[in-house]
Amino acid sequence: MDFAAFLSDCRVQWPEFDDPPALARSTHPADRRLAGWPGKIPGMATENKLMLLNLAVARLGANEVYVEVGCYRGLSLVSAAAGNPAAQIYACDNFSQFKSSADQLRRALAEHTPPGQVHFFDLEFRKFLIDAPWRPAKIGVYFYDGGHSFADQYDGLRYALPSLADGALVIVDDTNKRNVRSANRLFAREIEGFEPVLDLRTPRNHSPTWWNGIQLFRFRRPADFALPNGVTLGYRVRRFLWDDVFLRARHNWRAQRNQLKSRLRRRPR
Repeated sequence: MDFAAFLSDCRVQWPEFDDPPALARSTHPADRRLAGWPGKIPGMATENKLMLLNLAVARLGANEVYVEVGCYRGLSLVSAAAGNPAAQIYACDNFSQFKSSADQLRRALAEHTPPGQVHFFDLEFRKFLIDAPWRPAKIGVYFYDGGHSFADQYDGLRYALPSLADGALVIVDDTNKRNVRSANRLFAREIEGFEPVLDLRTPRNHSPTWWNGIQLFRFRRPADFALPNGVTLGYRVRRFLWDDVFLRARHNWRAQRNQLKSRLRRRPR
């Protein structure tokens, strides 16, 4: 993708773009043409994030595609496609986390995107990324908003890596989460050429600025680049701590809290 042009476009939309703390507080881009989409399609995205995706897709290079993991009801897909009719878009979701369905998503795409532009697959993301139905094209812009366990987040980058174009932009959602940040940080440390570009944190989830945080990376493929062979000890340790200890403890705490609330609601008054 034309990364320099993308950054220039971002600076037009957000004059504070080179000041991350100020950008993290920005309520909307200068161009408000996507402001109405969150009211038309249910989703978990802000106007800022939708414009960021749209600007990135507009700068795809020849033989490059936009790939999205985690679509919910199609708000980000429709916004990425808006005004970019030449862009080819590939996406997957298996609807394992939120109340939605492939039929709901396809109806939104049929209503709001040109026929044949968005290729949606009702698949688990690892299989989708391994199958890489966009071949022989490369991924110029990759948006990951799938499962955010440590293993899911790391694999969302690892399985996309073979398909990334030289200079590809990688956008990761929900990066307020510590396990997500840990996975991204480890991947950037292990993969030569995978470089952090922007890190925006918000005070809370559902923030009107950038929802639950977002990170941008650029992948510049070294001349002698080789795909990693398996996972490292650092990955195994972090996966155990985040997924087997931290997430399990949090899920248990939430289950106990919900049980307590349920008992309190049933208590006679």
